[in-house]
Amino acid sequence: MTVDLLLLEALGIGTVLGLLLGLTGAGGSLVALPLLLSLHLPLRDAIGVSLGAVALSAAIGAMPRAVQGQVAWRPVLLLALSGLPGNAAGQWFGRFIPEFVLILGFCLLVLWSAWRMWRGAGVPQRASGALHSRPLVAIGLAVGLLSGVMGVGGGFLIVPALLWFTPLGMLAATATSMAVIALVSGGGFLLYLSGAQPPMLLLGGLAAGGALGVLGGNQLAVRLGGETLQRLFALMLVAVSLSLAAQKLIS
Repeated sequence: MTVDLLLLEALGIGTVLGLLLGLTGAGGSLVALPLLLSLHLPLRDAIGVSLGAVALSAAIGAMPRAVQGQVAWRPVLLLALSGLPGNAAGQWFGRFIPEFVLILGFCLLVLWSAWRMWRGAGVPQRASGALHSRPLVAIGLAVGLLSGVMGVGGGFLIVPALLWFTPLGMLAATATSMAVIALVSGGGFLLYLSGAQPPMLLLGGLAAGGALGVLGGNQLAVRLGGETLQRLFALMLVAVSLSLAAQKLIS
């Protein structure tokens, strides 16, 4: 693969990842990982690079939303402080899981996430009246484990948890989710860097595309949404993630 083609593909992957994060606070890594696998990266490197791309895109997306007062910092701290040790445990545990099992688990995770989003598209979102700390700590640990093992940001768990266990509405939940993802995935990426040397051109392209996508997604999130968008997102998860992850299994 030529340098120019690699950079263009990285920009494209980063833009899609960032757009999904800005729109929904979730889903970016579920698309990024199989797309990175399609570039013939080893699974461990694809997971590590996915963590870095997701963390940077989420941080860029969370900053303007934080300035607007949409990020709830107490849930961020609860989820991140439990998620960071979970991420370290997940990266260690993932070394002992065969690649086939990891990819199969990722495919099942994508299917479950898409089904949940499709099923919940027509259900009105209801916010809890108070912040419940213990469920958020448990969700943070689960997010960290999934992030370390599979390279996913975990927003598909964080957003519904914030809607049910805090008083936040949808816009604030997606903004808070991005802040959590930036911290947990960023910590995981730093752990990955301690024992690896990812291609910097690929990382740079992902970062540039992610920044562009997440800022555009932030703007669209204010104007779009609803049942149709959520169901289209669920269909895209299944079509893109499973088909491209299947290429790795077949090869």
